[in-house]
Amino acid sequence: MKILHAVNQSLDRITISEICENAGISRQTFYRHFKSKYDIPSWHTIFCRQFYLNEIGRSINWETGYYHHLRLITEERDFYRKSIQYTINEPFGQTVVPESRKNIILETLIHYRKIPIDHNMRFIVETFSKLECEVLNDWMRSDRETNLAQWTDDLLSIVPDRLYRAMQIGPLRERDERPKS
Repeated sequence: MKILHAVNQSLDRITISEICENAGISRQTFYRHFKSKYDIPSWHTIFCRQFYLNEIGRSINWETGYYHHLRLITEERDFYRKSIQYTINEPFGQTVVPESRKNIILETLIHYRKIPIDHNMRFIVETFSKLECEVLNDWMRSDRETNLAQWTDDLLSIVPDRLYRAMQIGPLRERDERPKS
């Protein structure tokens, strides 16, 4: 977290030496944890996901997972605004984050929910993981007011119905009780 908090400008503009100086660490320590400065946002996002997003469909429902993930990420929103606002060398949304999210969802479906993965479900998971990451990325970069309840509802609205149902724990929300057209 010292390294995360040491980033005070766009990753394209700050050097690893400046990050190390701001964090009070050596370059060797930095490279023990990261391959490049562009790994810092991905590391934090993946680190935060383990507490809530990764638990959707395992031990918590979609609403709880999204709300508390957003709450946790909000604590470091200034970091995301500064660090990835202008990053062009390695666009954040195209990093390991969507691939990691896809793998966690597939693992949850297979091992926790015992859902067979057909071609369509794989397509849904792959497409959704990219969309979810892009929406979260845009939100973290934006200056929009933090409204966790609204953002939770907005994120829930983009979850494909088949995936939502497959991973939902507890009572289904009103959206799930609509007849299929």
